[in-house]
Parts: sequence; C-alpha cells; structure tokens
Amino acid sequence: MKPSIALIINTYDQPDYLRRVLRAISGQVSVPAEVLLADDGSDERTAQVFKDWAAAQSGRSEHVWQEHQGFRRARILNEAIARARAEYLVFLDGDTVPHPRFLADHQHLAQPERFVQGHRALIGRRAARTFGAGDWRKERRQALLGGDVSGWKNAFRWPAPLRRVRRDLRGVRGCNLAIWREHLAKVNGYNEEFTGWGREDSELAVRLTNNGVLRMDVRGWALCYHLWHAPMDRSKVPANDHLLAEAVTEGRQTCRVGLSQHQGT
Repeated sequence: MKPSIALIINTYDQPDYLRRVLRAISGQVSVPAEVLLADDGSDERTAQVFKDWAAAQSGRSEHVWQEHQGFRRARILNEAIARARAEYLVFLDGDTVPHPRFLADHQHLAQPERFVQGHRALIGRRAARTFGAGDWRKERRQALLGGDVSGWKNAFRWPAPLRRVRRDLRGVRGCNLAIWREHLAKVNGYNEEFTGWGREDSELAVRLTNNGVLRMDVRGWALCYHLWHAPMDRSKVPANDHLLAEAVTEGRQTCRVGLSQHQGT
C-alpha cells in the first residue's frame, strides 16, 4: 500500500521561484495529502504566493513561519515536521521545480527502514529566469540546447530507477529527501544546533544510519530541477563541519535540540 505523503517545502524570500514550484506541485501525477511551507522568515510576498496557491487546492496546506534570525533551516523544518500528519515526508527546496512524477516516484520508492535520496539537475542563470513558468519540457529542452544545465543525466526520467543502499555521505542533499515520520521522531529530527548554511542534512543522515535506517540513493526517478541563485553565505560551514564530525565519531543516534522542541505545538 502506498504511503500518504506530506510535502515539506522550505523557503526564504524567493517568491517567484516558489510560485513556479507550487505550479509544478499542482501538476503532479500523485497529489500529496498535505503541503507545508517551512518559511525561514520571508516577507509578505511569500505568504501571499502560498495563500493564493493554497486557496485553489483541495488538500491540507499550512504556512509554517518563523522570524528570520539568520539561516535557521533546521529549526523551521522541525516545526513543519511536527505539524505534518502524513506517515511519509518528502522534502523539497522552494527553488527546486519537481518533475510531474516526483511525488508518484517517491511514493513508489518508499521502503521500510530506508530513507530515499533523490537527485537534481542544476538550471543555470539564463534558463532559471523562466524555467517552470510555462511548458517545462520545452524549457528543459531549451536549457539543455543552450548549455545551461549541469548534471544533465538527472534531467531525464528513466524507464526504471537505479537504486543502491549507501552508508557514506556523498550526495546527501535536503532538496530531495523522503523519510518516514517514525524515523524522524526516532532521531529527534533535524539538529537545531546547526545555524548558517551547510551540513545539517548530512548530520541527519548520520543519525538515521546509526539507527539502522539506511539511505537508498536513487537515480533516474524522483527528479527535480534546481534554479540558479547567488551563492549562500558559507561562513558557518567550519562550525557545522565540527558538529558533523562529532556525530560521526561519537556514533550519535539522536540530538539534544531537535524535533521534540516542537511536539505538541
């Protein structure tokens, strides 16, 4: 039996990109049971984009917002996780346009004691100006012909997915993850000691793996297209690398400041 899906989209002040992502969600082959927007303190433009979209949907939706106090992605994701009701959670970035079969593929790929890592194609600066606003197949073709796509092998859906279980951290990215709710609860969700860009998804993967929930890396299915944006501030990466290294060397299975902070809210 296919699991019910909560789609959690994280965003910060990218209303135009978010509008395109939501447009693609409306065109999914498989409709999610609920959509939660994990918003790290965007202004009213983002709220209005999501409100307008949600008004036209039949399923449950919720805008989960926190005041912006620097990059606190781990915290707002935990709050969204705590408010989700479905048994299987799919994570997508608000600047990453999903393929029409993105959710159907994740639903099909779900397995006990596994979390799924999908992959992305990178849409360059020129193509990102319009990608996802119209006919995505035409836009994909134009981007490819214009040499404005990196990771082009991730741009096309294959007849069958390539799946393999991995215990390393290479390729772990939160823009395309699917995790059972019970497993997130087991590890206490994201570690909110991570502030600033980088490594929070890898550290979560470490704790999941240490609990026997292994990563199933998938190629060719569950595709998405990441739209170009200016590089993030990476000044906190050294501190976050230290937190990640501690989780690895100590064999951590949970975290101190995590999902439990938001349960019952």
